[in-house]
Amino acid sequence: MKRVEAVPAVFKGKMGYNIKVNDPRATLQDYIDAVEMFISGSGCFRSRKPELETCYGCDLCCQERIPVTMVDVFNLTGPNVEEAFKKFLHVYVDRRVVDITMALDGRGKCIFLDNTKGTCTVYNMRPLVCRTFICCPSTGGAKKLREEIVNTGEDELVRSWFLTGENGITPIIHEGVSPSPDISDYPPTPFARTRDYNKIRIKDVCSPQTWKRLTTTNK
Repeated sequence: MKRVEAVPAVFKGKMGYNIKVNDPRATLQDYIDAVEMFISGSGCFRSRKPELETCYGCDLCCQERIPVTMVDVFNLTGPNVEEAFKKFLHVYVDRRVVDITMALDGRGKCIFLDNTKGTCTVYNMRPLVCRTFICCPSTGGAKKLREEIVNTGEDELVRSWFLTGENGITPIIHEGVSPSPDISDYPPTPFARTRDYNKIRIKDVCSPQTWKRLTTTNK
């Protein structure tokens, strides 16, 4: 039995999925692998374009907010986090809240999207939020897990953003509303200790309530 499984679940006659964690040692990479396996072989319902058998060539999700985690940045650029903020990230600050996402081009699409083919030019290194997305129904536990992983990973990236502004240098802000961010709002997370999804346990990232939903039959 795999440490994490994405299993079929039916919602009003439409195929979706649920996440089951079978081992407390399960990592975020186990979760990513499970969802990618489900996407590639499940025949699940694609609510945005139900006529498509696969997601190939559909770029609707590439036109939305794309949050990025600390590990995603390492995968894309290595340890030079400051360079990532200059080249492909967008920093939005609303007073004390900092939101870091993938930059969009002039048409409001991800800068890594090949607009002629509707495919990702960094597919093998694409962010976790992209790897684990499909426009099909999912259980509450599956939704919360994905949300909590992405939010925790982005919080760690925000901490790194603060550090790029050391020695009196103001961190890059691309868009802001009365920006007054405070690093104390972003304590260290499990993402601080590694650059590898295989080194971060699901149990250390998600809330106790979500963990219970993932490890019991009641979702």
